[in-house]
Amino acid sequence: MQKNLVSIYITNFNYSEYIEKSIRSVLDQTYKNIEIIIIDDNSTDNSKLKLNKYIKHPKIKIIFNKKNLGLLKSSNIAIKASNGEYVMRLDADDYLNKKIIEIFVKKIKKRPKVAMVYSDYHEVNSSGIKLNSVKQISLSSKKSIKDRPILAACCLFRKDALYSVNLYDESFSRQDGYDIWYKLIDSYDFEHVKKYLFYYRRHEKSLTKNKIPLYKTRSLILNKIAKKKFEEKNVLIVIPVRDQKIEKKNYLKKINGKPILFHTIDECLKLKGRIKVLITSSDKKLINTSKKKYKSKIKYFLRNEENALLNQNLSKELIKIFKIKNLKSDVLVILSAEFPFKKYFYIEQAISKLIIHNFDKIVSTTFDTKNNYYKYSNKGIKLISNEKEGTLKYEKKVILKEAGGIWTFNYNSYLRNKIHKISNIIVDEFSGKNLFEI
Repeated sequence: MQKNLVSIYITNFNYSEYIEKSIRSVLDQTYKNIEIIIIDDNSTDNSKLKLNKYIKHPKIKIIFNKKNLGLLKSSNIAIKASNGEYVMRLDADDYLNKKIIEIFVKKIKKRPKVAMVYSDYHEVNSSGIKLNSVKQISLSSKKSIKDRPILAACCLFRKDALYSVNLYDESFSRQDGYDIWYKLIDSYDFEHVKKYLFYYRRHEKSLTKNKIPLYKTRSLILNKIAKKKFEEKNVLIVIPVRDQKIEKKNYLKKINGKPILFHTIDECLKLKGRIKVLITSSDKKLINTSKKKYKSKIKYFLRNEENALLNQNLSKELIKIFKIKNLKSDVLVILSAEFPFKKYFYIEQAISKLIIHNFDKIVSTTFDTKNNYYKYSNKGIKLISNEKEGTLKYEKKVILKEAGGIWTFNYNSYLRNKIHKISNIIVDEFSGKNLFEI
């Protein structure tokens, strides 16, 4: 391992149209003590033809995988083949500001406990036209809650830190830095550079376009971290449903071959661990239909009609039910049957995140970057979200929209009505749809 040498590894799979720009952005760096490792993951386009131009370049080493191994295995191969004290992953469709390595090395050399340096970035389209400038979360304060991993691309890592956590976990099919992030946060610091220092391409081939597998892998990573604590926790899942006569919504109406309510119940039954599921409603038909289908797999509580009116306090009613049924738990999950497309792994993710970070509450959300929102001020109305199609998309201005119908609580915090520490999970747009608002 050579002191102060930076190993930049470029991962490529069928990005022949972009890879030369990516390589050139490394060769043009103002910091010259670098090596480039290009790992081609068995591309089927003309990438090999493009890469053959660089085989004899003194700073470049090219590895051609004989079969497609995926990003994580390829990354580990590249890191093991590197000679540098520091390493950076650059995807073949992205490219760098010419000063990024110089700036990052200065930062990481100053603080030995820093495992990773990262920056803000520009989003560009397939033609290289700038779409947005994205400001990432800064974690410089010791009080910062490190529950939102930053974008994994174009970060400078201390290689010793990566080896200390056994590199990337190859058991995951994909991930956006969650695994490395959570393995490093307890022992190392992170440094944020408040400058836009790389260009992240958004196009149809982007890994992040396929959201559901990405979110599912994110859940698996969190579950792995929380596994031991998760197994020790009692989890109570409550699905409160109002009577059709009161709410004018028929949860027994079939969609995709089964009642709306059953979609939520079936996802709950996919969960593993010490899980109890409770349906509570004043609708006798709904309770009886559920009992006929699920029998003793779940619990039931028939509420009085006066206790299920629209103006009733749900938390007070649920706490009464918990006492009557003698239900005690560590984690409480409240699910809305109005969102039948939610997936079980989002429920798992919410529980794991609550456990890992000791939150009082986790709520499911989607991002809303399409609409403009305003609030009243003494000077008229004031924009509180992003400008539509604007040039800046600051993280602090992104609006999170409650969606998906998942509310997860520390059970004791819920009982005492002491909800202070709150965070969220992100669900895909389809899972976040309210069936009765479609």
